[in-house]
Amino acid sequence: MSRLPHVCGLCLLLRFWQLLALAPFRLGGTGQRWVTLIALLRLLLLTAMAPLVLWKSAAMYEATNVRHSTAFKTIALATMTGDVCIALALLASHLLHRRELGHLVNDLARLHRRTRLSWWSTLFLWLKLLLSLYDLLCSVPFLKGAGARLPWSQLVAYGVQLYFQHVASVYGNGVFGGTLLMLECYAHLEREEPNLARLLKKEASWWRLTRRFVKVFQLGIFLLVFGSFVNIMVNIYAFMSYYVSLHGVPLTISNNCLVLAIQLFAVILAAHFCQLKSAKLRTTCLQLQYVPEGLTQEQAMASTPFPLLSPTGNAKFRILGVFILDNSFWLFLVSYAMNFIVVILQTSFEHINHGEI
Repeated sequence: MSRLPHVCGLCLLLRFWQLLALAPFRLGGTGQRWVTLIALLRLLLLTAMAPLVLWKSAAMYEATNVRHSTAFKTIALATMTGDVCIALALLASHLLHRRELGHLVNDLARLHRRTRLSWWSTLFLWLKLLLSLYDLLCSVPFLKGAGARLPWSQLVAYGVQLYFQHVASVYGNGVFGGTLLMLECYAHLEREEPNLARLLKKEASWWRLTRRFVKVFQLGIFLLVFGSFVNIMVNIYAFMSYYVSLHGVPLTISNNCLVLAIQLFAVILAAHFCQLKSAKLRTTCLQLQYVPEGLTQEQAMASTPFPLLSPTGNAKFRILGVFILDNSFWLFLVSYAMNFIVVILQTSFEHINHGEI
């Protein structure tokens, strides 16, 4: 599966990025101005449509026969507004930094032609793609149940809202796929013969590539992490409020929360393993003894401090200088979410006790 380009998840992801205007360039360098112009016109059109889309999407809840509370409508509108703002920010950022993004994607494409993903990496990438598809298909029951009662304008607005919602999902899949590719490069280098000169050269090359990757995508990663975590917190609040008041389990809210958590965890876990591989490669370089040609080990140690060449440094997914994308950051998010759940439960039960009194 990973050897055939037409079923490769990374090739499919690049096509999705180009389709959603996340990649406002053409590989190969031809027709760049037309692609940029089309991406700019699309961004302006989506920005102009955003208020109308939010207004029509909020009006959909009034058109259905399900009575929603004011808190639920407020949460839904806030979530949709966040999805729209994050999607527009991602599109604008990629359009503004299209040259750096184009050079990075071209380098990753050349790297992918030399280094294919392993079966495990390909499997995890396709599982994440299928999870995003499942998230998209969760909208089908709503359309089947309420689509016949909605006017065409609200259906169009709902379709555009789905576009905004899944731009961040496709962006996260692209970051996940690129991180898997860099992780695979480190794994290939570990399986080769431990030649220090080659290791130092490759270590410096992968370190520079990782720095460029983080530099280009750090704003998008920050928006992705922030937006996903806020959506998870909002869904937890809605889930706990529904459970405390009605003593039931809302499957739609729980599924959405679970999908968001898995997608966010996958991106953080891939970045964490990439940093671990970089640190392991640096340790291997430090453990090997580098002796230039023509010198014995004693001569090299007597003439210069050992080692003569040192690794560049550990690759770090430092996002905007705010946090590092690793397992400790994920544990921080989980602990914050657990404290949030405890506060919601305590507040809800206090309101119930005061109501009974």
